[in-house]
Amino acid sequence: MRNIEPANLDQTTIIDGGSYVPADHHHPHLIIFSGINSGRRHKLKRGITTIGRSPTTDISLNDDRVSRVHCIIEWMGDTITIEDKASTNGTFVDSCRVSRAILSPGVIFQLGHSMMKIEFKTEAEIRLEESLLYSATFDTLTGIFNRYHFTKLASMEMAYASRHMLPVGIIMADIDDFKSVNDTYGHQWGDFVLSKFANIVIENKRTEDLVARYGGDEFIILPRGEISQETMYAYCERIRHALEDFKFSFDSAPIGITASIGFHFKKIEGDDPDTMVSDLIQHADQALYLAKEKGRNRTESLMNESPRLDTAPL
Repeated sequence: MRNIEPANLDQTTIIDGGSYVPADHHHPHLIIFSGINSGRRHKLKRGITTIGRSPTTDISLNDDRVSRVHCIIEWMGDTITIEDKASTNGTFVDSCRVSRAILSPGVIFQLGHSMMKIEFKTEAEIRLEESLLYSATFDTLTGIFNRYHFTKLASMEMAYASRHMLPVGIIMADIDDFKSVNDTYGHQWGDFVLSKFANIVIENKRTEDLVARYGGDEFIILPRGEISQETMYAYCERIRHALEDFKFSFDSAPIGITASIGFHFKKIEGDDPDTMVSDLIQHADQALYLAKEKGRNRTESLMNESPRLDTAPL
């Protein structure tokens, strides 16, 4: 006779067949599905919700074509309306510019580059969608962006840089002899090295810079704003030295882990944004392999010999 494990009442939920469990209520949410704010969801409140570029609005959009207070959404009774607040570039509902309109569920409206709609969702649906969005955006091991989301954001950054004639650059970093860490100490310690290296990169980057796990033990960084070949080299060296100085202890004496880094820098020439991202990554990757060939634990660039200068870091 098979043994039957007794129920643990401390971990068992007893359901009273006579009680009523209320269903999760549907609630209107503003869903942004296009533009730099894509993926954001906002639970609407009854009454008035302000939307604009200003951080003081209820829903703040990082969009240079959105006015500081662009429009308001009003939820009264069973009706949700949108009203333009004399915005520069207008409010569009179902492709038509409006001063005021009713927002039916699923109807698309647009502010600047941001497209959105109202959907009625339960909290359970929102939690599921947020979980799926996180998985599509972030690397689950390190908590930084994954390759797909990085290239999407980098393409937007290239479009901005092209419009404002700004120089751009990409950094690729790869942990030296990472396979030997897994083979010697196990994959659990290998995962710890990857997570720690991600933290080191985050601690040594600026808030606005983009960083992602590109794949395996390879990481990618896009410094934003004013950059030069010299400042990018200093940036790479700061990260490389930070990893070199950190000592890992795998149930034994501390050991050192190093990384090889390659970067590429160029001035915008008006190329297609996706092409620019691909070109920068390709050249940074070639510089990374050059660093490997020259002995590892070094920073290299394909543009002449990397400058060994006391430059102001990014």
